[in-house]
Amino acid sequence: MKKVGFLGLAIALAMIAGLNAQDSRPSSRPKAATSGHVVKLTDITGKKHDTSKMKDQYIVLEWTESGCPAVIPHYRSGSMQKLAAKYMEKGVAWYGVCSTGRQTKEGLQKFVEKYKVKHPILTDFDGRVGKMFKAARTPHMFILKNGEILYQGAIDDREDGGVNYVAKALDELLAGKDVSTPKTRPYG
Repeated sequence: MKKVGFLGLAIALAMIAGLNAQDSRPSSRPKAATSGHVVKLTDITGKKHDTSKMKDQYIVLEWTESGCPAVIPHYRSGSMQKLAAKYMEKGVAWYGVCSTGRQTKEGLQKFVEKYKVKHPILTDFDGRVGKMFKAARTPHMFILKNGEILYQGAIDDREDGGVNYVAKALDELLAGKDVSTPKTRPYG
């Protein structure tokens, strides 16, 4: 009986060691990358959007809220609209996502008109997609390709003339490189 127990323990330890050895190998993608994320939402005009149909395209998801004090300065200055337009011209899809239950399509439409927003704003008022991404703040930014999260975090480092993490990540990706800073802490 003791021999069988010892043999079973030895096999279990060998299996655990093998699993740990697999986990310690370097991956070709940054640790922040996770896959399987698909967004199927409707924008404020009623048009449906499905990221699973956007093969090999970079997609920016910008969690937003029309009354958020961390979001408004980006739109008041026009910096978010300019950033979205710049990368949309390069083939990147850019979506605002609102997961706030107290928000309405009408309120978002006023926001779009006031700040001349050209990219679609998707409604996730039940928060289902926001919870899937663990988007807890606005703005909280994600860059995806084929369901894989390549960057997540803040839009920038909040300093004048500082680092815009999303622009940096997109520039790296469009140049065929990995994202050098795949995860930052969102604020808002």
